[in-house]
Amino acid sequence: MALQHVVLFFFPEELSDEDYADMRLQVASWPEKIGGMTRLRFGSDLTGARTRGYSRLLHMEFAGTEDLKQYQQHPVHQAFHRWLVERRCTPLAFDYFIDDDTDLMAEDTDRRVEERQ
Repeated sequence: MALQHVVLFFFPEELSDEDYADMRLQVASWPEKIGGMTRLRFGSDLTGARTRGYSRLLHMEFAGTEDLKQYQQHPVHQAFHRWLVERRCTPLAFDYFIDDDTDLMAEDTDRRVEERQ
């Protein structure tokens, strides 16, 4: 059963362009350096109007809880966590299983591929 891991990031001071680029590079390195995830997305809110100060979102999917635990305990993730603490970030994380109760609309991967072409 797949597991979704979502994290919102609140920084008391807006990240500099350099810090944001560093954060993005760290996250982008995880499939190669950590592995175990089946999906990885990261981005900034478009307007900031309804976010209550949370400015970045991380979306990940794992095959199950063991893969999530391995990611969380991995030294690369631990270094990222220290990076967040140095910037006084308040993360808000939410984990849940993707199953018949939570998957309310199946993905249409064929349509998404056609839209990109």
